[in-house]
Amino acid sequence: MFIGCLAPLLVAGPAHTPPPRVFRVEAEGKGDASAAIRSAIARARDSGPGAVVELGPGTFRVSAPTPRAYCFSVAGARGLTIRGQGRATRLVVTEPDAGLFLISDGSDVALADLSVDYDPLPFTQGVVRQVSVEEGWFDLEIDPGYSTPDSRNFVEAAEPYGKWGMIIDPRLRRIRSGTSDHFMTPRWERRSGRTWRFFTNGEHYRLALRDMRPGDRYVHLARGYGGAVLAQGCDGIRIENVTVHASPGLAVGLVGNRGSIRVRRLQVRFPAGHDRLLTTNADGVHCQQNRSGPIIEACHFEGMADDAINIYAPPNILLERRTPTEWLLSAGCRIVQGDRLQVLDPRSGRVRGLVRATNVALAGDRYRVTLDHALDGAVAGPDHRTGDTLYNLDACGAGFRIIGNEMIGHRRYGCLLRAPDGLVEGNTFADTTGAGVAILNEPDWPEGPMPGAITVRNNRFLRGGTCRGYADGAHGQILVRSTALGNSTASEAGIDGIVIAGNAFEGYLGVAVRLEAVRHVSIRDNRFRGGRYAMVRGAPIIELIGTSEAVLTGNTLTDRRAEVACGVLVVGAGATVAVAEQTTSLRPGIEAVVRRP
Repeated sequence: MFIGCLAPLLVAGPAHTPPPRVFRVEAEGKGDASAAIRSAIARARDSGPGAVVELGPGTFRVSAPTPRAYCFSVAGARGLTIRGQGRATRLVVTEPDAGLFLISDGSDVALADLSVDYDPLPFTQGVVRQVSVEEGWFDLEIDPGYSTPDSRNFVEAAEPYGKWGMIIDPRLRRIRSGTSDHFMTPRWERRSGRTWRFFTNGEHYRLALRDMRPGDRYVHLARGYGGAVLAQGCDGIRIENVTVHASPGLAVGLVGNRGSIRVRRLQVRFPAGHDRLLTTNADGVHCQQNRSGPIIEACHFEGMADDAINIYAPPNILLERRTPTEWLLSAGCRIVQGDRLQVLDPRSGRVRGLVRATNVALAGDRYRVTLDHALDGAVAGPDHRTGDTLYNLDACGAGFRIIGNEMIGHRRYGCLLRAPDGLVEGNTFADTTGAGVAILNEPDWPEGPMPGAITVRNNRFLRGGTCRGYADGAHGQILVRSTALGNSTASEAGIDGIVIAGNAFEGYLGVAVRLEAVRHVSIRDNRFRGGRYAMVRGAPIIELIGTSEAVLTGNTLTDRRAEVACGVLVVGAGATVAVAEQTTSLRPGIEAVVRRP
């Protein structure tokens, strides 16, 4: 393995930016390249800003120094770039529960121009041979070349959400339409040869086995403790032209960063020439507690076991009101002086108000926070169901931009957005099992804040909601919802300021656009076309429930399918919804607009 430092000749002349110091690593042989790459990273980091670690073409087999760790921990780097030669540079992680890059507490760090894969893979797959709904099990024959579930990464996968799987349509390489989108299977036993019996967890999953049939293709994953790339606590992070074929967790995690946060030309996709039924075991880009809005553009997402893009913050629970302006909070999300905190009553889903932290001190594993003013009615409690929850508007990814991406055939949502002041523009959402765009808070999980001021424009939505619990229920290709505990609609509109404009909606299997408890809405100049796909339930094309101060104008609704109940359904006696300049082509007798109390 060759490691070199290429120091270009400096020629005297006018002042200019010095050329970068390049620390190059070549792929040689089939041995483990981890030590050589770690050495290059350490030398480049220690040399100061402007250094480059350059990986040559070829395959680098790499491993973590300890179990369940990251292969490369890049801490405290300043102005460092790690780059390969595009897809010609292939990093293969040889431990299925290890992460690849952990980039922490740095500034202006870039990772670019390489591909990521795993061998062995962090999941297995096979063919369902037998199903017993009554006893809650199914037999899976593992495909040749894939690990059996007695491997350590499966046995020791994270509990309770690391041991589960999905029925996959092998022709389309996505979850089979009309099935449940996951089966929790915490226990299994070997039957004979490569056939294993998996046992479901709970009545819900036992009954979901009614969707399964012998001959189905099935993926069982071991959601792990690492991901392909995790950047946390950085002031400036860029990930560009990186291809991820597999990961035990996230493709990219962005946690607690600030400054410029940019993901561009990330490719999460199946490798050519393989029969795999899954890419990553979790999200494509997972954004938590970031202090500036991530920019995610020109990316491709397919085949993941979870959302393509997820933006949010965890809550701080109000544990004790020591005085009207001094509160004791859990340490779920980092708080610093000056942060704005949205106070939510999770039981009703009502936002009580906004306070600012004027002083923040650690009290053991809790925060003691002084507020800029008192807030009447706030309730303290030991957990997120009994106490009010506070969401940090300065650490939730507010100001995000999601532009020009493709999100195709993966589980759950294309974009799950719980942050304000965002833009979703020029993307394609096709055959996601849930909504293409979901704008909502989730007090049960719990994640937030209550979002708002989001524009969704000039996107294409194709089908979507293909699994049980989505298009056949209260979902749509776009879902906007203010939510209370119990996954119920909030008692009043909390989400404020939504623009849905210039989008194309095709082949929706249920409602195309659904809003619940939202105010100040503009839905304009969108095109809705039913196409040849039958809906899974009778539904309106646009549904507004408890939504006020909404204006729908210039929309074109062309859908003569038998299941269409009406063009626009407005529910709520107090709803103030205006519909104008709408062009409608529905079956005879189907009303363009229906209003119900």
